Amino acid sequence: MYACRMQLAIEIQKGAAVPIYAQLTEQIRLLVHRGVLEPGDAMPTVRMLAVHLGINANTVARVYRDLQREGVLRLERGVGTFVAELSEGQVTPADFRAITKKAEKLVQISRKAGLRVSEVTRLVENLWKEQKDAEG
Repeated sequence: MYACRMQLAIEIQKGAAVPIYAQLTEQIRLLVHRGVLEPGDAMPTVRMLAVHLGINANTVARVYRDLQREGVLRLERGVGTFVAELSEGQVTPADFRAITKKAEKLVQISRKAGLRVSEVTRLVENLWKEQKDAEG
């Protein structure tokens, strides 16, 4: 068995409105986007991560399967789960850093202007939808 060489910085809030499955999926995805998890890195086993987080192993298995379908993880039966190589259309760590810097600037300007986070969120969602509609 291939051992995971790192302890993942994942926090699950069990009482949160966001389901545990969604929290775990998003946090793993962000670790990959930030470059904390790099292509080829071994992920903890389903059981090991479930025990560490105090959640159901079926939840972790589902997250791993779904992230495999997205191309974020690569499952090798009998060997382990690994971070997949980036493919075209996936966010690179450098892209993610650039996006983060722009988002920080948006937050700074929005706060200075007195906008609420809900207003900024709605603005971004509307712009996202408008751009998607214009492309399609």
